[in-house]
Amino acid sequence: MNRPASTNSESALLPPAYSSPPAPHSPPAIPAELVALRARIRAMPTEVRAELEPLADDACEQAKFRGRALSLAREALEQFRLELAAAQHDLDATRREREGLRRWVDREM
Repeated sequence: MNRPASTNSESALLPPAYSSPPAPHSPPAIPAELVALRARIRAMPTEVRAELEPLADDACEQAKFRGRALSLAREALEQFRLELAAAQHDLDATRREREGLRRWVDREM
C-alpha cells in the first residue's frame, strides 16, 4: 500500500506502529553449534578434515540461507501489520465520515 507522505496532523492520527519506520535486522548468523563443530573439524587430522569440512560448510550455508529466509518473512509480516494498521485507520476514518454525513442529512430532512 503506497501512501503519500503524511502531514503533521495526519501522523498524529496514525497508530504508533504505522508512523515509525521498520527496525533494521542484523544479517543471519551461523549457529554457535556449527561454529564449534567447524572448530573441532579444523583440529582433526587432514584426511578426516578433508572429508568433513565440505559437509560443515554446506551446513553453514544452509543455516545462513534459512536465517535470510526467516528474516525476509519477518520483514514481510511486519510490513503487512503496518499496512493492516493503516487500512484499519482508513476504515475507521471512513466510518466516522459516513456517520457524520448521515447525521447531517438527517438534520437537513
